[in-house]
Amino acid sequence: MTKHYAQTICLRDGAGVVDEYKAYHAEAWPEVCDALSAVGVEEMRIWLVGRRLFMAMSTSDAFDPEVDFPRHMAMSPRCVEWGARMRAFQTPAPEAKEGDWWTYMECVFDLGARDRSKPGYRNSD
Repeated sequence: MTKHYAQTICLRDGAGVVDEYKAYHAEAWPEVCDALSAVGVEEMRIWLVGRRLFMAMSTSDAFDPEVDFPRHMAMSPRCVEWGARMRAFQTPAPEAKEGDWWTYMECVFDLGARDRSKPGYRNSD
């Protein structure tokens, strides 16, 4: 089974922020991509409109973001460096709860799931 996650965050306002963020992701570091795969991230896509980012992620059934994102960061100093660089571009979305960085989004429609009780979709808590 596959789990699906959707998250949002904003980019900071400033000259060149959007272009620089896009340039980093156009050449994402292999160590970061390899570590994400190693912890169970099967697919990850990030979309942008204005300064708003939307990330869609599919993971293995065993993936637990509270455990596996920190595990990913511990796999390589390059992951830590990437995270710090990306964080410098980002700011929580206005809807973020206290302490959130990337904010989980609620799945309100899934064409493939006729039964809304189908496991594998994380709704905002």
